[in-house]
Order: sequence, then structure tokens, then C-alpha cells
Amino acid sequence: MPKTSFIVVGTGNRGLGCFAKGLLGFPSKGLPEFKERSRIAALVDTNRTRGRVCAKELGLPELPVFATIKEAQLFAPAEWAIITTPDYTHCACVCEALGAGINVMVDKPLATSVMECDQIIAAMQKSERKVVVGHNYRYAHNILLAKKLVLEGRIGKILQVESAEILSLSHGGDYYHRWHSDFSKSAGLMNHKCCHFLDIICWILDDEPVEVSAMGARSYYTPRPELLHAERCTGCGIAKECPHYFDMDKWDGVYRRMYLEAEPDDGYVRDLCVFSDRHTVNDHESLSIRFKQGALCSFAMTTFAPREYSFFHFTGTKGRLEVGSNAEDGKPYLRVAGPNRKYETINVERDLGEHEHGHGGADIALMADILGLPGSHPLQKATPYEARRAVSIADMAARSIAGGGRAVKLEETGKDYPPAPPKRLAY
Repeated sequence: MPKTSFIVVGTGNRGLGCFAKGLLGFPSKGLPEFKERSRIAALVDTNRTRGRVCAKELGLPELPVFATIKEAQLFAPAEWAIITTPDYTHCACVCEALGAGINVMVDKPLATSVMECDQIIAAMQKSERKVVVGHNYRYAHNILLAKKLVLEGRIGKILQVESAEILSLSHGGDYYHRWHSDFSKSAGLMNHKCCHFLDIICWILDDEPVEVSAMGARSYYTPRPELLHAERCTGCGIAKECPHYFDMDKWDGVYRRMYLEAEPDDGYVRDLCVFSDRHTVNDHESLSIRFKQGALCSFAMTTFAPREYSFFHFTGTKGRLEVGSNAEDGKPYLRVAGPNRKYETINVERDLGEHEHGHGGADIALMADILGLPGSHPLQKATPYEARRAVSIADMAARSIAGGGRAVKLEETGKDYPPAPPKRLAY
């Protein structure tokens, strides 16, 4: 069987740890049959040190590393490009790959603005190549079951949605160590992180968001000089006591090799202190969203909670569906109630096997879908048209927050980059 060839663009944690190792069938990252069906033709990274570290981590030290997609396609042609670069580079990278005649899987979010999403869609239409967006949460077992129940009409027409993504200190805080806390690079965590959840809401509703009102603030990840912390975790005197400490030496020191030793190439620091005034993104936000077919939705993001959990509650004309993860143990759940007010708890447990661990098996299922392996639902693969919806909510929310919470309609997006949020509010 001929193998599908890939170029991995961006050799950071996601590019190396999930997709590259997954395609090569690494334990806990991929499946044995992936290696039989796929090969990596080349790596692309502007940081050549990190690219070479990635090749060695894959056990392929001679794997070519290029600075551009165009160069990689010229000397090591492939059928697919997997793009895991910082969000603000997605548009340029996807368009470059399409222009080189390559199909694309771009990790979420599709881009950092509706304007860029539209540029990607236009490039895709012109190239006649495929673009798949890495919204892997669609491949979570309880989420797919929820989608099927809604398609079956179990709760009728959905009128109201309540949802939230509550991140723990270690998870939510980690975004404030790195480039994600710069609005010009991520368009905020509503776009970068919560796009997963916004995509699921749009996907289950099968509807377009048309208006958003939002409030937000940066109140927790602010300067804390009383802590006597250093500029970064490496060498910080309070590192071991800090819940936000990022250990470069965990997981056999791979982060030290990928980031610390690659700093001389471009100056990128992976473990900057989270308590800083350099951040230009909010650390908590609340949104009110109106959809084209009439459904209303409230969505909240928190990045500094003691425990992590999430939920989606859909109320329709025939009942209510609740799906998410428990705060106590993190386990997924799904329950549905009809007019009789009795809840039915749906069994969502499954034996993932020793290989399927990434995001509860969702990463594995996403890669299997790209490789054409059986088992996925026809609706799970996210198109750029669908991924644009999540970006549009974040885009409208950013404009609303910058405008003091005013209602922003979809028509206001697509012409420029959304504004950064107002200055921080200390708690």
C-alpha cells in the first residue's frame, strides 16, 4: 500500500509530540497502522535548531529541515502539509502550501480573524486542494454521541445553550508563559483555546453566529512584585513553590532541547513568568451569542480555576442535553432529559487501548480520519467554512469588549484585524 507523505510545518510541542510522533506510530501518540500508511518527507521551521531536535526526537536525524514550505515541496515533495505554527502565521502558511499544490491540515484555530479565514477559503477554492482544520474535540466520544442525539431529534429544535471552559492554574496559566498572551499573535484565548468549544456549539447547532456581546478582563495574570519572582521560570528562586512553574526538564528534557537550546536562533523564550504586564489578552471573558436560526448562547472562559472542567447544555423544544467533563475527576459525561423530566445517563466510557491517549483519543481519531481509516463520522472533519464560525465569534467578542460590551454583528468582521482588549484590571 502506498504511503501518504506529509510535511510537518512547525516543530514545537504540537507538531512533534502529537502529529509527527502520531503519524510514525509512537506509543501513546499514534497507532501501529499509521506508520504503515504514512511517512514524513520533511520538516519546516524557521528555527533550524528546533527542527533538527525534532528530527532527532523522531529517530530520523537525517530528515531534511527547511525554512519554507515552498522549499520543502521543491526538494522533498509531499501530498499533505500539517501546519502547527503560531496562530498569526496560519493564513500565510496555509496559502503558501495551497499555492505549492499541497493539501493542508491546519491545527485550530483556522486563523486569527475572519478576514484571514476568508483569504484561506479563497486560496483553497483557487487551488482546488483540500483543507482540514484540526478541531479534534469533534472526535471526543461523548461529543460525537451528543451530535448524533441532536441529529436524531431527541431534544427538538435547540433554543438555548449554556457553556463554559474552566481551565486550571497549570493549564490556563501555561498560555501566559508564551506567545499566546500576545493578542497580535493569538487574537486572545477566546480564539486560540476556546475555539474548540465555540466550534462544538456551532457544529451541534449546525448554525451560523450572527451577533455577540462580550465582557472580559485581565485581572489574575498581572504583575506580582511581592512574590520576588524572576523574569522566567528557569533560575527563578520561587520556582518549586509556584503552581505555574514550567519545568524544562520534564519528559526527559525534551523541552530543554526544543526551546531553551533553540533560543539563540530567534530569541523565543518558552518559560516567561506568567505574572507580567506584557500580556495583551484577557484571562476571563463572558459572551452572549445569537445564532441565525434564533438560538441564544452564553459562554464563559476562566483561566485560573483550582480545578478544570467544561460543559455544554443544550435546551430544545423536546428536552435538554448536557455533555462535558466533571470537575471532580475530569471524566466525560452525557445525559439527556425529555418532557417527563427524567434524565437518561448515556454510557460514554470506552477502552481506548494503550496507544490512544492524546486528548482522550481525539488526536488519534483525527489523524485516522485524515489517513482515511474507517471509524469516523462523516461530519467530524472540520472544513474551513465551519472553522470560520468559531473564529467569527472570537472576532466579534474582541470588538465587543473593546467597545465596552456593545453588540457586534457579523457584518462588522472580515475587513480588518480585531482590536486588542482594553488595559488590565487588577483584582
